[in-house]
Amino acid sequence: MSSSSPPNEPLPLRPRRPPPPDDDEAIMPFLEHLEQLRKVILHSLAAIGIAAIVSWSFTNRVLTWLIAHTTGHAIFTRPEGAFMARFKVSLVLGALIVAPYLFYRIWSFVGPGLLQKEKKIVFPGVLASLVLFYCGLIFSFLVMTPLMVHVLVGFGTTNLTPQTEVQFLLDFVFMGGLASGLIFQLPLFIGFLTWIGILSPKLLFKYWRHSIVAIFIIAAILTPADPISQLVLAAPLLVLYGLSLILASAIHRSRRKARAEREAAAGH
Repeated sequence: MSSSSPPNEPLPLRPRRPPPPDDDEAIMPFLEHLEQLRKVILHSLAAIGIAAIVSWSFTNRVLTWLIAHTTGHAIFTRPEGAFMARFKVSLVLGALIVAPYLFYRIWSFVGPGLLQKEKKIVFPGVLASLVLFYCGLIFSFLVMTPLMVHVLVGFGTTNLTPQTEVQFLLDFVFMGGLASGLIFQLPLFIGFLTWIGILSPKLLFKYWRHSIVAIFIIAAILTPADPISQLVLAAPLLVLYGLSLILASAIHRSRRKARAEREAAAGH
């Protein structure tokens, strides 16, 4: 009696792998992004150039104000010195005027590639950074730099009188403004370290005395050797450190609340 063999069962079909992307399809998105980046850079440079040209008519007033609030008098030692000084001022003014537009152009390029969660963090952070940078510039131009120049020039004697070259003066003023704008980023820097888990409000409050000492050491390094300049620079740094503590506490509470909600959702 012959035994019938069981019918052959069809083997399960393996899912087909998607075909590898065509080289042209892989290259085109990269080229499109590169073209967009080129447009962002060109538009930004064009905006700075146009703003610098528009600002040219104000450079004499701005340059006069800067000299009057620092050394009171400046000289130029080359025939093109006055033109180059006004040209430098116009470029800086142009960049400051169109900084919000530059921020918009960069965000329009970077923003679409971010997740919605990342957009909620990056956009307010960059906007706050821009505002803090402007605050640092204003503080430097109105308070810190004039005071530092006054103290430094005061070291002169009867036989040692200052004759400040305008290019050196502008470099000193603009570098001081840049340094002050970067220092004013302290709350965002501490907030970022708190957000990624490196710092915590408990640690910041625990070592607040050490932080105050470090702030006065930084102020002593960045200013001439006189207590008034150190206090003038240390005062906003102390305020910024206080704002950093508040921001770090808010970020820590927000992350702890989000973690508790995730754990509660996972428990259900």
